[in-house]
Amino acid sequence: MKIIITESKVGQIKTLLQEILDDELNNLRQEADEEWGLGEMDEIDEVSSVDKIIVDEIKTTDGISAYVNVYINTDREDFDIIFPMIEYIIEQWIPNAKIYINTIYL
Repeated sequence: MKIIITESKVGQIKTLLQEILDDELNNLRQEADEEWGLGEMDEIDEVSSVDKIIVDEIKTTDGISAYVNVYINTDREDFDIIFPMIEYIIEQWIPNAKIYINTIYL
């Protein structure tokens, strides 16, 4: 079965993904503040180093791929906690969706 995604649907998907990213980043910040301790200092630093994540582009060839721009406030280069968690949440809403980091802005 072939599904055609129109430009208006791509815009709706982009809006949905942006809302999911914003909510999940806020949830991670809240969890880091309330539940994480000294054993998770690197994870806390990773979460606090991200100011925002913006969906830049959606491509619909071979599934849905979202390219995001990450705005950070430190020179951190690895994001081993944030993106796997966000990908997991997004996949709950849109199965087989992939997230790619397009650009990181300091």
